[in-house]
Amino acid sequence: MMDTVGLKKQLHNKGLKMTRPRWAILEILTGETEWMSAKDLHEKLSQTHPIDFSTVCRNLDTLTVTNILCRVDRDNNGSFAYRWPETNRHHHHLICRSCGKISPMEYCPLNQLATNLTKGFSELECRFEVYGTCNECRIK
Repeated sequence: MMDTVGLKKQLHNKGLKMTRPRWAILEILTGETEWMSAKDLHEKLSQTHPIDFSTVCRNLDTLTVTNILCRVDRDNNGSFAYRWPETNRHHHHLICRSCGKISPMEYCPLNQLATNLTKGFSELECRFEVYGTCNECRIK
């Protein structure tokens, strides 16, 4: 069940409103345990809500940029998948090239960068995905 009060507060803190399309997208994603593409999400939404694909994509981008949703490049080719975060902590993802399994990884390379390597940039953030073969696929 979605914590609507907490979610509305989180959106408000990020300067966002709870629009009908955003509500419908978050209602589905907070109840999902699997990663979804924009296309799959649009198909599911279209069963109960009249919504344009471009509206779904814009909202997914906004919710990702504001760190409300997680987004990964599942196949390392620009085909993104989205999910409600598995953890509230800053994290990145391990992605299996064989089966597509995606696991959170609570490690950030940004913490290891020396100040001189960031060339004076501040308010740094990063997206970091590691591709490999999961244990289940490796032992097959």
